[in-house]
Amino acid sequence: MSHLAPRHPRHPKVSVIQALPLLALAAALSLVAVACGSSPALNNDGGNGQGGATSSRGGTTGGLGGTSGGQGGAAGPACGAAGQACCAANTCNGGGCCVAGMCVASGGMCMGGNNTTGTCTSGSCQNAMGTTCGALGQTCCGGGNGVCTASGARCTVTPGGGDGGVATSMCTACGTNGGACCQGGGGGVPTCGAGLSCQGQGGGMAGMCAPCGAAGQACCGGVNTCNSGLSCQGQGAGMAAMCAPCGAVDQACCGGNTCNSGLGCANPGGGMARSCQNCGSLGGACCAGNVCQAGGTCSVTGGADAGAGVCNACGATGEICCANAVCNAGARCAAPTGTGVPRMCETCGGNGQLCCAGAMPCSSTGYGCIGAGGGNPGTCQMCGAAGQVCCAGQMCAGGFACVIAAGGDGGGGVTQTCTACGASGERCCANRMCDTGLTCTGNGNAATCG
Repeated sequence: MSHLAPRHPRHPKVSVIQALPLLALAAALSLVAVACGSSPALNNDGGNGQGGATSSRGGTTGGLGGTSGGQGGAAGPACGAAGQACCAANTCNGGGCCVAGMCVASGGMCMGGNNTTGTCTSGSCQNAMGTTCGALGQTCCGGGNGVCTASGARCTVTPGGGDGGVATSMCTACGTNGGACCQGGGGGVPTCGAGLSCQGQGGGMAGMCAPCGAAGQACCGGVNTCNSGLSCQGQGAGMAAMCAPCGAVDQACCGGNTCNSGLGCANPGGGMARSCQNCGSLGGACCAGNVCQAGGTCSVTGGADAGAGVCNACGATGEICCANAVCNAGARCAAPTGTGVPRMCETCGGNGQLCCAGAMPCSSTGYGCIGAGGGNPGTCQMCGAAGQVCCAGQMCAGGFACVIAAGGDGGGGVTQTCTACGASGERCCANRMCDTGLTCTGNGNAATCG
């Protein structure tokens, strides 16, 4: 960046602007592209609407109704190792002990539980009396309702006889198909092993572990997931949620309101469930609710309530902005040009162009995004050198300082200009630096070197 070379090599000042090329490179490498329909990446302006045109986006390729059946779909936090939460069915790795919902390594101390002490040995701990407890066939640890510390074990309490006998507690197996649900460690919800969910609990019932995630089975996990091609349907009004096919014509939309290729996820409204229909393709009629398939936006002549519209391509430069003011990478959704006129995607990132969304708003080193904020995306301009506008963060090239002044038009605005600094009589550079042998005196814009 030749125009950003230090102006005063005679003094030892180091300006942050000299790191701008590296910062830009790092930002470029970290930039994440977001998909818009069939296009590889998107620029999102945060849902500023479509300037009067109604738009929405429907299903995408593939029935994506959840993940493989089991204990809750997407991978959760790591569990099972020492210091981590206990996994489903109170499981800890390597014979560890589940104490108050956390795993203790075999050989570690069973501390922090309900009257649970001693050394963890293959899932067993000790109670306050020094008795081994917590594993299958052993007495429960702790007091009150008692707890078990071994994987796949729960505390089962047997009331005493009618003659005043003392109730007894024992650690019994749990978490397997047809078995009792394991108690939630640390006050959590009851759990079962992989591919199972705790069903029928409530009303004094402990619940039993049963298969989940397949068609006709209960939904798995706390996030209601099902196997691929299925979605969790029918919950509400006292009905248990069940896994059912999704994504095909007349079936419910899969997770994320997606459908199989060539179908749109219609939204009839009025409390009716969304379903996959033959609608929403480019050039075709919009689905109910003005929904289009990915890569399209619904254009309705006469406003959103005028009737069915047509799905037009969106997102590329020169096309209508997609829903939520989204454009493909390298384009930005421009401001509306008039009432009822849809917003259009314009090329962004070059000199004098709109700033792109994301971590790298301008495409060339030495350019900064100027004027962004308050709904204005800003424009890319050369910055940092003598007489140029200050770059982002009020940075200038070495030997120049960013001087902030009231606008010359009297409108209350401000200007930020890079001005020579560091020499005698000049403004102090960043961090109050001056040429060798000079001192920065004064404050703010009045600080000078002398």
